[in-house]
Amino acid sequence: MPPILRDIRDLNAPLPEFIVLDTSLILELHPVSSSVNSNHTLAVNFLNRLKSEARQTRVKPLLPLLAFEECYFKICQLILTVYGKSAGGMKWHDYYKQHPLTIRSIHPVLMQLYQTLLSFPIEIAEPEDLAIYPKGRELLLAARMGDLINQFAILPKDATILAEAERLGIYAVATLDRDWSRADGFTVFAPL
Repeated sequence: MPPILRDIRDLNAPLPEFIVLDTSLILELHPVSSSVNSNHTLAVNFLNRLKSEARQTRVKPLLPLLAFEECYFKICQLILTVYGKSAGGMKWHDYYKQHPLTIRSIHPVLMQLYQTLLSFPIEIAEPEDLAIYPKGRELLLAARMGDLINQFAILPKDATILAEAERLGIYAVATLDRDWSRADGFTVFAPL
């Protein structure tokens, strides 16, 4: 079954009871994103719509732990890149390896993002929310991930997020990534 595509800009598009969010949307909540990415307003408008619906318990937005980790990683990478450039043009990874305690200065930014997610409310789907052993004929996440990479021509993290959504029984996802428009069987909220 081909994906059902919904324009993330459409304020009249019906929202599902449960929706899995992608890293691309959540990163737009980071203050630096407004100057880095032209999709900032688009993402924030959609997330504010979700916020209103979630607070009235009509929608439950979920963020897989992998996507949450990716948000933290990308924020660390962005800030360490700035530090590295100011330290003579070092690459972010080299700067971090030479100055590991710098990560402590990033901690407040990460905690601010976490508190923002809780205020929406966006629930972070933990590994225990997924079955350790599949029921019936369901594939393990590791196996399903490979299938989805091949089937939808997507990258591994995207495939993992979609596989987790399947395991949670949720077939509605929101992203700024146009690659997800190939996710057969899902309702995909994305820029069209």
